[in-house]
Amino acid sequence: MFAAWTMLAQDIGYLDLTDPFPRQAVRSARHFEAGTCSPAASPETTVTLMRLDKDSYAMGEQVTFEVKIENSGKETIEIPWTPHLGDLEPLDAMQSYSYRSAAVVLALTIPESGHYLDLSSFSYGSLDLPGSTRELQPGRWLLVKARGKIDADNWWSEKFKESTPLNVKATAALVLSATTYSPDGKGGSAVQKCLPMNRKTANQLDVTLWPRG
Repeated sequence: MFAAWTMLAQDIGYLDLTDPFPRQAVRSARHFEAGTCSPAASPETTVTLMRLDKDSYAMGEQVTFEVKIENSGKETIEIPWTPHLGDLEPLDAMQSYSYRSAAVVLALTIPESGHYLDLSSFSYGSLDLPGSTRELQPGRWLLVKARGKIDADNWWSEKFKESTPLNVKATAALVLSATTYSPDGKGGSAVQKCLPMNRKTANQLDVTLWPRG
């Protein structure tokens, strides 16, 4: 279903984040600190949800989706270009390192309430490792194929008692972050900072959600 877009619609490239076994970093952080993400006038991306693999899903299902990410601003954006965070980890366990991550987000929103569920796929890269990021210059774009699982919280579970099925709107977004990992002999710590960006959503698609089968 995605093959035609892979062949025809590429600018800086096509990024596939659906690998079921990405190589993860060996060292996990005992302490993790994440900053808030504030909007900014620049840089700017416009994200179009090109397609979903289905238009109806049950809770607990995987959703495969494809998005077009365009640099609609005036500044070049570095896009992390591998699903394998482990490839960025240095061999020396006592060496600090930094990397960037991109969350390709699919949001499923109930229109009348504004309540939503997020599904995310991630790519990673480092400005110190050539080839692990790609420049997205103004006016250019890329396609990303991503996958996420629909996991309902308690609020959504209660909604299914009131109305079955749920008709929701699907939109997509991109969130960029920079993380620094520092070993300390006790498991290490990581500090993540969101990279401010103006994010525009180009469209939305209709989706039907059903209770878990």
